[in-house]
Amino acid sequence: MPKDKDRLGRHEFFLVFIINGEDCKVVTDPTAPLKLAVAQALRESGNTGRPPEEWEVRDVHGVLLEQPRTPKELQLHEGARLFLSLKVGAGGV
Repeated sequence: MPKDKDRLGRHEFFLVFIINGEDCKVVTDPTAPLKLAVAQALRESGNTGRPPEEWEVRDVHGVLLEQPRTPKELQLHEGARLFLSLKVGAGGV
């Protein structure tokens, strides 16, 4: 039985963030806040010039997703493609 539990506990749930037209696959916990995956995607893609709070996430239908909510709460499926872009007005002067 421990083997089954370990196998189930190690399932990798991933999301694909599209940042500046480039895909960034992030392995995340579906029960952790989406903002953690956003921060990871920004780090991995080298987009560290702006804090994660200045970015917004939208699904393929253009729906704005609340980052404090979890992928599970947002009913995101594994491999979901999400668009990550700077919020309007966060681009500087």
